Amino acid sequence: MRRLIRILAMSTRWERHPAAKSHGFSCILQSAKGFTLIEVIVTIIAAGIMGAFFMNYMGTAMSQSTRSIDLVKAEAEAEAKLEKIIADYVYEINRTPNDALSTIVTRNQGQVYGSRITMQYIEFVISGTTGTENVLSSGTSDTLKVTVELDVPFSAARKSLTTLLTKSRLANSPTVQF
Repeated sequence: MRRLIRILAMSTRWERHPAAKSHGFSCILQSAKGFTLIEVIVTIIAAGIMGAFFMNYMGTAMSQSTRSIDLVKAEAEAEAKLEKIIADYVYEINRTPNDALSTIVTRNQGQVYGSRITMQYIEFVISGTTGTENVLSSGTSDTLKVTVELDVPFSAARKSLTTLLTKSRLANSPTVQF
């Protein structure tokens, strides 16, 4: 029997426990292979910390990923409003050139184009002063500044699209084709 144990110990790396030798026991123990409990706990804690950082980073990126989509959507809606205003202006300037600007302003006051649209008559100053335009209260100017604000949710910065409409046609000018 001892010979069989000795052969097994040599072939499979079985060893006798030191306490077994001193007390005369014949128990055989296998040498340790694998991870200790401390190594497993440290690995789990490290993976948890790394996972928390990763989820925090990815959570922020995921929650902010829709902002560009919202911006594009708001920009498309603002462009559609601006195109509607320009199309109406072209129609009105072909029909009655002298009243085209005032007609567009009147339609805006009736909320035909929707909210977040401002229209101001402006006059450009060429005298070299720091201001490049003066806002006029009435329709005494030939230039109308139309600004459409973008409705972007969760955005602190105000974004807008602006165009200038001018009374550049006379009553006897040929119609404009757009």
